[in-house]
Amino acid sequence: MFAEAETRTPSDLETEVLLLTPEAVGQLGLGLRNRVGAGDARAILKTYPGRSVWTPETHEYALVAPWRHRCDIAAVQELAAVRHAETLLAAVVERCRAAGDALVLVVELDETRRPAAYARAGFLPIEEVVTYELERPDATSPTGPLAFTPVSSTEGEDLIDLLRIDHSAFPWLWWNSEAEFASYIGAPGVEVFLGRWYGEPVAYVGVTSYGAWGHLDRIAVDPRAQGTGLGRQALGFACATLATRGARRVGLSTQRDNVRSQRLYERFGFRRSRAYDYRLYGAALRDPASHQGF
Repeated sequence: MFAEAETRTPSDLETEVLLLTPEAVGQLGLGLRNRVGAGDARAILKTYPGRSVWTPETHEYALVAPWRHRCDIAAVQELAAVRHAETLLAAVVERCRAAGDALVLVVELDETRRPAAYARAGFLPIEEVVTYELERPDATSPTGPLAFTPVSSTEGEDLIDLLRIDHSAFPWLWWNSEAEFASYIGAPGVEVFLGRWYGEPVAYVGVTSYGAWGHLDRIAVDPRAQGTGLGRQALGFACATLATRGARRVGLSTQRDNVRSQRLYERFGFRRSRAYDYRLYGAALRDPASHQGF
């Protein structure tokens, strides 16, 4: 799926890079300018050890956490570095390789540097996310063969159906884990609905209401049922749900190479909002198909 990252040797080997532990967080001087506070940093290091690193000389650091609750994908949550960013990133790659991770990510929403800086540390662009917005969504839910019911917990058959639809509709990088669904469904403003086609679960949508603005977080249709108009009905249902919650604008994102979804959104009336696009840079460490258990 991705070209495997090469083992790289930092150019400034005089810089000592150590494993970041909860006990060392107090030496980083975390404050209001940092994305992650000291308490959250310690919690991440306790639950996801062995990947984060720092330089005692300069107090620069790279904090690493699971991406979207995926135990096989690590993500740099914060890279606080001016002099030794590439050294720290290269050290993260090797730590994550030793931990058995399949992929390490840097997401432009969290961290933005020149692509060459990422490349020198073994990170290459692997995905670009593009964003859309819809003005004045219609509050009238469309008719069609899908019957939607709310999912309020991740217990029982609903979770099994959500995971099956999710993993069949999306590429590996974007799969939701059981832990991600549990965290997502319990978040404020979130609603998840399972769509049944003649009694069989074949689709789901997830939305978040923020008052006058709403976000379509996820829309998935089982590939076996695609091409039957269910995607448009699911999209209409999601937008109508947000409109009834007070949304006057609805945003969503998708992958740049997902042309089929983009055509659906554009035919529905969504327009590109390029200011919110972002890229993902990744260092692939092994074949993701070899990992089981998330």
